[in-house]
Amino acid sequence: MIYAQFFPQGANTSQYAHYVFNTLDQDHSGLISFEDFVQNLSILSRGSLDEKLRWTFNLYDINGDGYITREEMTDIVSAIYDLMGKLAEPCIDEDTVKEKVDRIFQKMDKNQDGVVTFEEFLECCHKDKDISTSMAVFDSSI
Repeated sequence: MIYAQFFPQGANTSQYAHYVFNTLDQDHSGLISFEDFVQNLSILSRGSLDEKLRWTFNLYDINGDGYITREEMTDIVSAIYDLMGKLAEPCIDEDTVKEKVDRIFQKMDKNQDGVVTFEEFLECCHKDKDISTSMAVFDSSI
């Protein structure tokens, strides 16, 4: 319900909220403790770039196996596009998502083994100034 207040009418916020919840729920209890909440908020607002990137990697690594697969990336990218709502221009379809995931994997999966490791993710994000800058948006220590 919180996400729904921030995104346009017709946006499907439930899937992305589910992924964020799972990232916040560090012990996978189905509950977010106050400690979990504060630790995650601290990372996102005052953490180093590497800590924020680790948090983001964990969001994308849905099953927590240490790798981001194409399926996981597709799920997250789809959830992000769902946040834009049905009225998004241009219209987002499955081909749009697949193309986006293909571009991301071409950029991040350096050894082309079909998965993105944390090291590959970190290296790519450090080299991409747009990504590094976007992480500073959350920084409340400035």
